[in-house]
Amino acid sequence: MVSTLSSTTTTTNQPEMAQDSILQAGPPKLVLTPAKAIPATPTTHKTTGPPSSLLAPSYRLLYRGAISLPDTLLLLDGLTFFAQLSSSPLKDATLNPNVSASKHKLGLDLLKTPLALALEIMRGRPSLRFIGTVQLKDMSLDTSGDVELDIHPTAILSRIYFENLFCLKPFNYGSSSSMDGTPSRSDVGLQVALGDTDGPETTEIVIFAQQLTSPLSADSRRIRMCVARLLDTPPNVQPTKRLPRPDDPIPRKPPAFFIQNQLKRTASTNARDLKRTASTGSLAPTKRAKLTEGTAATATSTGESVFKVPELPGSKQPAGSSTAKSKGKGKEKDVFGDVREIQGAKDKQKPEEGQVLTVSEGTLEKTNKNVIKRSTVEHLARTKDPTGKLIDKDHSEFKEMYAAIYRGVCFALRAKMRTSTLDLTVADRLVDAHALMYLGGCGGSAQPLVL
Repeated sequence: MVSTLSSTTTTTNQPEMAQDSILQAGPPKLVLTPAKAIPATPTTHKTTGPPSSLLAPSYRLLYRGAISLPDTLLLLDGLTFFAQLSSSPLKDATLNPNVSASKHKLGLDLLKTPLALALEIMRGRPSLRFIGTVQLKDMSLDTSGDVELDIHPTAILSRIYFENLFCLKPFNYGSSSSMDGTPSRSDVGLQVALGDTDGPETTEIVIFAQQLTSPLSADSRRIRMCVARLLDTPPNVQPTKRLPRPDDPIPRKPPAFFIQNQLKRTASTNARDLKRTASTGSLAPTKRAKLTEGTAATATSTGESVFKVPELPGSKQPAGSSTAKSKGKGKEKDVFGDVREIQGAKDKQKPEEGQVLTVSEGTLEKTNKNVIKRSTVEHLARTKDPTGKLIDKDHSEFKEMYAAIYRGVCFALRAKMRTSTLDLTVADRLVDAHALMYLGGCGGSAQPLVL
């Protein structure tokens, strides 16, 4: 198993540390220490403290291979992806004797970690597909699983590439929260695809660097390379208000008479004191229902609020109407209106005999004028001017010719148009005579269109 250097996993002497510290950069100098091979089974060291098997964490190898660079035949080889699990159950049972060792389980469930499963599926592939470098502040990452990356000491090309990517500039991403002891991350990351396609079914990961310890500690020059899964972040789209459509229902205000009827029903318990209004408002004037003086006085004395319906224009009753109402209730009007009122409205709408004759004469004269108009337009449409051009509606003298002929013929037949229907032959003859007289402006001659 291959892992990054840490104070709990490997121990190195001072000369070996000086020989391995070859990845250094500008201020602050970040050192990427090479990995040391950890045996597959825990080994015991002769120390005075507790056994190392109780202190050494366990690891899970996920994928070992390379990353293929695009448009080249170069490979970033010597890469190992692994997941760090919790300490062994024996250690937890030793630290907490009250809990049995059978109840201690690994803190990381690899079956529920999408990143670990995706990397294990890649086993057997020689390399992963390189996409490019990304800014971490623009990405949404899933860091669950504690997956890390280790580089073999003999993979010189991979060490130089990641050294130039992570060790040349100080870490600024997360620097605002690094003062509280949280390790800061690199500004950029390496995006890698776990598949051959770019569709949504392909998992993409991001490799970034993180300080191994807090910047407040003395040893803040060591970094580790972490792996996170790239999440699909939906675009931040502001919700827009839907525009109205032609088939949307139009909000309508309830008719006023519904409200008035409701007020009339609930205004007072004395429903007999209210006067009903006829439904034929167009035939008879609408009368407003009023409360009697006794009812209003009673409501005022009891403290109840009385709603006064405003009067409609032209619905005021004469001054003597109150005396007729005070004599008694009398006969109530029908809700559909009185027969005498409807009959009176019909009598008012009946026109006089002289008026009927006037309307018929006006209609006859209008019909005869339409005959003259149609005859004039048809005659000009088949007549040519001295230049040989048809006198249609686009002609420059059409309006003047049409007005002169129409007025002349109407004046010549003014008496006949009011008494009888005009003969079309007479109208055509007079239109032809006027056209011969007005055409050309010199008493010219018309040239009918030869079909």
